[in-house]
Amino acid sequence: MKYVKDSLIEINRSYHSDWGVTLSDVDMANKYVGHIERTRSDTVPKAGDRVRYTTKEGDYYGKAHIEYNRDGECNICERPYVPFIRFDGDNGIKCSASGGTWANIPSDHLVYIGREEKCFCDWGHCGARGNGAVEFSAEVSIWEYIHPEPLYEDYTTEKWRKMYVSKVSEQDRESHDGYLYLTHEALSSEGCTMAFRTESEYNRFLSTYKAKVFPGNSPNQSVVFCYRVQPRRVSREQYDALRGPVISIYWSGWLPAKIEYDDEQKMAAVYFV
Repeated sequence: MKYVKDSLIEINRSYHSDWGVTLSDVDMANKYVGHIERTRSDTVPKAGDRVRYTTKEGDYYGKAHIEYNRDGECNICERPYVPFIRFDGDNGIKCSASGGTWANIPSDHLVYIGREEKCFCDWGHCGARGNGAVEFSAEVSIWEYIHPEPLYEDYTTEKWRKMYVSKVSEQDRESHDGYLYLTHEALSSEGCTMAFRTESEYNRFLSTYKAKVFPGNSPNQSVVFCYRVQPRRVSREQYDALRGPVISIYWSGWLPAKIEYDDEQKMAAVYFV
């Protein structure tokens, strides 16, 4: 019995506000948790399990969801919302997840690496209606899949920042405000787009953030993996005490800054007053 009424309310406050968590909701959640955990395997990936998934393009998804394992392939969602589930006998559960993007990967190439908690949901006592889902968590198997033919060596977004860089042709520079290079983040969570007016600016960026450049999908495109940036505001006294090299950053105007590198995490902390 993982949940009692109070502990289920704690993770379903919005639902409780609208409909009120009942003992039938608690019973449903506990039956699901017990069934999910009893039907997990360390040899066979199952619906509802989680995958640490690295694509051929080096994109890393640490919480990819297995929708089903069928005909030697696992259908996975790279960035899932909390999946709705229902019972599926000895197989465990059937899932109905949303999110994206979706991919199929060979199930016998997944490597078991342990277990961890994952959130699921199903309709509560009020039935299928707005804000009518009850969430609960259960321990599932965790698998790893790294594409065997990576395009960019061992560079992945698990730690590295990835961006696509396009070089603007001379005839198009005027329509792009004079910029020579435009960037597009591979993962939208990485931050804002950057642009560079000169080769010198672009090369300084590559050097400062320890970038590795690969050919892109067209003659004027490159794929760049570089350190992630952590901007940090500090006092003048703190800034003066830092020993890192001085660089320039644009923060509502150009400012001097000092930089410290975390080579293990591929992170650059940028300090400015």
